[in-house]
Amino acid sequence: MYLIIDIGNTFIKLAIYDGGEIFHRVSKKKVLVKDIKALYSKYRFSAAIASSVRTKNAYFIDYLKREHNLMVLTHKTKVPISNLYKSPKTLGLDRLAAIVGAANMRPQKNCLVIDIGTCMTYDFIDDKRNYYGGNIAPGIELRLLSMHHFTSALPLIKRKWNENMLGDTTKSAIQNGAVWGMKLEIEAFIKTLTSKKGQLDVLLTGGDASYFGELIDSEIFVAPNLLLKGLHDILEYNL
Repeated sequence: MYLIIDIGNTFIKLAIYDGGEIFHRVSKKKVLVKDIKALYSKYRFSAAIASSVRTKNAYFIDYLKREHNLMVLTHKTKVPISNLYKSPKTLGLDRLAAIVGAANMRPQKNCLVIDIGTCMTYDFIDDKRNYYGGNIAPGIELRLLSMHHFTSALPLIKRKWNENMLGDTTKSAIQNGAVWGMKLEIEAFIKTLTSKKGQLDVLLTGGDASYFGELIDSEIFVAPNLLLKGLHDILEYNL
């Protein structure tokens, strides 16, 4: 069994993998050493890997390094793909892990990974496992917040899907600009990249993947645990 850790800006996801499948998964805002000890007592994991977007590690990471030989994902870690990104040191480790997960989930396929969270990232890997990079754009909440923050008159509005794409109030116009705007952006990106690269398998992940998975008029697959799978695959590749 392996312990897989994804440390995001807000939540920390812990997963136990056994035989390549998730056996246990939990998401917390704070993880303590006692939580790790409890997991080990129950599951007796033989290896562990962590990825973090934070600049400062929690104490439980130091404990895992000391007691369980934790592997921490960095840009120097060996991965089972060809990384053609021109500035690998600045590549988000969450993006790297997700693209590895996609390459193994859809072997010998062109894959587009769309991670929809605070930011929305697009990442492309071809059927020969060459990773070329992608784009970064604002996520839904960031779009709504920025319209309020950088203007003097627009209110802060909660997201809502409106069937009518033409807003007939300021509230619905803001909602449509954010939600319809992202839906159309995603669909256009998929269509344009397909025309340039050929048939794609599109995988949606991140906190808002399920929300937009219901709205997008393209053939997509929602993979909420794609990043965790990628971390698992990287760990196995290095053992």
